[in-house]
Amino acid sequence: MTDPLGSAAEEAMKLLAAAQEWTRTRFDSEHLATGSAECQVCPVCQVVAALRQVTPETVEHLLDAASSFVAALRTTVTSHPAPPGGSRVQHIDIREG
Repeated sequence: MTDPLGSAAEEAMKLLAAAQEWTRTRFDSEHLATGSAECQVCPVCQVVAALRQVTPETVEHLLDAASSFVAALRTTVTSHPAPPGGSRVQHIDIREG
């Protein structure tokens, strides 16, 4: 059984939930990202601690920001058409003789 695709935010929330569930089942939660000195330098513990704090609203805001960034890039690219006559790259022959 497969679920129909949702919006980007819905799919991101599903991915986050799956990552959180995978983390819970793979690691002993009592000894992971406890805030101890070892956990402060462990990259795995840092990721787990960050995942524990992410809310669906945060994911939605990040996706909105990414969408705005892509729209800004698209506007920048489309507002600067290619120069007439093709590329601005000039071929320079460097062969001796």
